[in-house]
Amino acid sequence: MKRTIKAIVMMTILTMVIGIVNISNAFSFNANLSSGNKLVAGQEVKVTLSISGINMDDGIRSIKIGKITVGEEFETITSSNFTSNTFAPTYSNEGLVLMSGTPIKSDGVAVTLTLKVKAGVTANSSTIKFENIVASSGSNTGDVSVGTKAITIKANAPAESGDGTGTTNPPTKPTTPNGTQNGTNSSTEKNTIKGTVSNTASKKELPKAGKAENTGIVLLILFITSVGMLNFIKYEITKKYTD
Repeated sequence: MKRTIKAIVMMTILTMVIGIVNISNAFSFNANLSSGNKLVAGQEVKVTLSISGINMDDGIRSIKIGKITVGEEFETITSSNFTSNTFAPTYSNEGLVLMSGTPIKSDGVAVTLTLKVKAGVTANSSTIKFENIVASSGSNTGDVSVGTKAITIKANAPAESGDGTGTTNPPTKPTTPNGTQNGTNSSTEKNTIKGTVSNTASKKELPKAGKAENTGIVLLILFITSVGMLNFIKYEITKKYTD
């Protein structure tokens, strides 16, 4: 009887440990903004959001960008400004949602934003931000965030991408899903920064599932609980046979 109870308890503990280890895997992915265009009045600027280094269970099923901010050098953004060969984009005041019918495992372009520079613009640069970028594979991964990505489109120099905090990455050209590069440079004009307009940030979130951030603490608590359970059972058995 005593051995049977111990075996049941140990199997329960083992199952809990396996479950915690599984949900504490460090799911991750990378995202980057790029553009091959310059800031020229009356012309288009294409900004590409690419994803890479995907470690998201069976792949990325959805991406949410909570807020997209552009300078007033550009015309107003609508849903028609977004195109993708991989995801179905849905744009609203609550941000941009990208949904895929099948999990995405390969590096490539997530979405391209095509902006129109206003006529008569006199700025020499303008910054575009994709804020609160979150991807999910469903209940197995929950929400995995890469924060904010930004890119500065210049009139007389290549675009510079970064994280919106002043840290920049080397400028790159947009990539297609098969890894090839594209994009062309336009003629240049000098300009002055005028300001920014932004779309309302979303308060909605993708479906979440817990992901243990402090696995060591969780396992320690589980160990202490397990020892307590074993001692309690031992006490009850001892009490039963001594009464």
